[in-house]
Amino acid sequence: MLLRISFIEKEKNINKRKLVLEALLALSLTTLLSTVVYAEKTHQPEGNTVISEKDKPSITLAMDKWTGENDIVLNVQSKKNTTIKLSEMYVWDDSASLGGIYVEPKIDLDENGNGTITFKNDDLKNVKTLIGSNDPLDWTKIKQIEMWFNFCLDETEIYTSKSAYIPVEISKTPSPVETEKPKTTETVKKETKATTKNTQSKAVKTGDNTNITLYTSLLIISVIVVAGTVVLRKKKS
Repeated sequence: MLLRISFIEKEKNINKRKLVLEALLALSLTTLLSTVVYAEKTHQPEGNTVISEKDKPSITLAMDKWTGENDIVLNVQSKKNTTIKLSEMYVWDDSASLGGIYVEPKIDLDENGNGTITFKNDDLKNVKTLIGSNDPLDWTKIKQIEMWFNFCLDETEIYTSKSAYIPVEISKTPSPVETEKPKTTETVKKETKATTKNTQSKAVKTGDNTNITLYTSLLIISVIVVAGTVVLRKKKS
């Protein structure tokens, strides 16, 4: 009887220990899950600002596609104190990227962060891939342009990035636009010619730069000495 009571008490103690261990395990799992969920909700990439859905910027194409006959214009809606920077730009054929390019955009935003991003048609015609051939790009092979923009607050802190894809349909590659050649060389030549003429006009035209003062003085002294000698000889005779 005593052995049975002792066995029952041991079994109860074991069950209590199991319950305590289960409770501790459950508490540990709950704490761990709570920590993970909290981290997911509060973690933000370094340098990014949390923005609401209504403040998220948008980029829309002002035309259906680029045909090589006009500028590419993108309409932008963002928030106040926003500056936009082009970070990446790629050209694609039917299935893959053909490489990166870069065209400096003209970005006009009002005080509310709304405006346009414009890529000049002439700049696009002259563009070359950043890695590869130095020849102008063959736009007949291009099907779309991929662009990535960084939206910054106070020109430094990036709070989001947006992409834009511009369909391209060009049957004949546009001829590169000849840029105006600098006139620096011509100006230097003109200035050189003018300086040469001025120097020539001020130069001595006799061709003899000898200092004649010394020789004149010697001549006068010689005449005086000769005259004195003659006078002294006449007085002696």
